[in-house]
Amino acid sequence: MQSFFAYLAGKAIFRRRARANRRGILDAMNREHGYTLMETLVTLTLMMLLSVGGLYGWQRWQQQQRLWQTAVQVRDFLLFLRDDANAYNRDRVLRVGQDEVGWCLSAEGEGPDCASGTSFTLRPRWPGITLAGVTPGLGFYGLRSTAWAGNLRLQSAAGSWSIVISHWGRIRLCRSDSAGGCQ
Repeated sequence: MQSFFAYLAGKAIFRRRARANRRGILDAMNREHGYTLMETLVTLTLMMLLSVGGLYGWQRWQQQQRLWQTAVQVRDFLLFLRDDANAYNRDRVLRVGQDEVGWCLSAEGEGPDCASGTSFTLRPRWPGITLAGVTPGLGFYGLRSTAWAGNLRLQSAAGSWSIVISHWGRIRLCRSDSAGGCQ
């Protein structure tokens, strides 16, 4: 029984100390009056600088991704035209069209019709990507599965990509503004 009473007495002492510690902490917190004006201004300035830097980096990254996605979209369109020309023994000559919305690539009819929504007409997914150059007469020919060798160059504020077509119909993506090779 002696140890049981000693145990209860010890718990009571511990509770008194815990209350005293809590009161001391609360009293210390009430004596502080928050951050100074200089600390607040320095913190806000750092947050603004980091936000502006992050926003610029994010916009640059987004422009690069949009250019890359458009280059892949054009490459996939050219692969589709090549496969269609080879499978059905047709000629698919690429034509560039321009309207109020932007540029388009078409491989049907005599003149490019950007308004038609056929599978042989391509509109870029993103605005701000320009078609800087196209080899005239670029196309795929079903007879002997050949192509007119040349390239297309896509350009934006983030850089430029070239889509290179060999005379056997191989299509590659090349980064134009760096020493990086073709994919």
